Amino acid sequence: MDSSTPSCRLASGPPARTTTRFRLRELRQRLRPFRLHWFPRLRSTNDHAADLRRTGGLYAPAVVLTGHQTAGRGRGAHAWWSGRGCIAVTFVFPIEQHVSAHQLPLVAGLAVRNAVAELSGNDRVQLKWPNDVVYQGRKLAGLLCERVHKADLIGLGLNVNLDPASAPVPAPLRGRLASLSEIAGRPIDLTLALSTVATRLYRTIAKLAEQPFEQVLKEYDAHHALVGRAVSVMDGADDTNLSGRCEGLDAMGRLLLRSRSGTRRIISGTVVVTK
Repeated sequence: MDSSTPSCRLASGPPARTTTRFRLRELRQRLRPFRLHWFPRLRSTNDHAADLRRTGGLYAPAVVLTGHQTAGRGRGAHAWWSGRGCIAVTFVFPIEQHVSAHQLPLVAGLAVRNAVAELSGNDRVQLKWPNDVVYQGRKLAGLLCERVHKADLIGLGLNVNLDPASAPVPAPLRGRLASLSEIAGRPIDLTLALSTVATRLYRTIAKLAEQPFEQVLKEYDAHHALVGRAVSVMDGADDTNLSGRCEGLDAMGRLLLRSRSGTRRIISGTVVVTK
């Protein structure tokens, strides 16, 4: 990994046109040492990054960015819709050998959460294990982390200036969406938003070689929306449905779920808050 750090020069009130478009020339400078791969339209930034990596056309660290994603993916069979004012991007890093594949979404999620808190000026942004960033229980961002072709892919869908009413989902589901501009009370410049996230990601991952993973988990749990909540988890390891109270994360980043039968440690799964 390049020893330099991407710059993040703050900008004052952005013109309205920057709420749905990137200033690509400026973005290339802000993202260094990431190499920017820009595409006006893609099905999936993660899929395209994997294809480029497999054919030798992508060197880490890199960013695969699109202005319009048509078939974004979440975990498992989940889809991710991206509308105007959203960021759909994949960050490509060299594999961090000392970080397990299931731990990477926690590290990346914390970095994105901290970037969003910085951009919005609101520290109440939270994390929902294993891969969501939420505000007041509503989804603000989702991550999809994959380890392929000797690279770590961190896919991100972030609602920056999204109007929830424009989402092609039933009205009740629109009420479960949050946007960065809503939290901040003002439009957010997309170029600034992406470069801030990139800076946080780069610095957080670079620190992993210097600090214990337990320190990352401690900070994660400080912003963890599930701690103390009654939840139901579809365990991704064995497809069993488990219920209990979330007690945070263990030293490996597994979800701790306490029930009458004891404490279960869950490495992956889909969580629904029941109380």
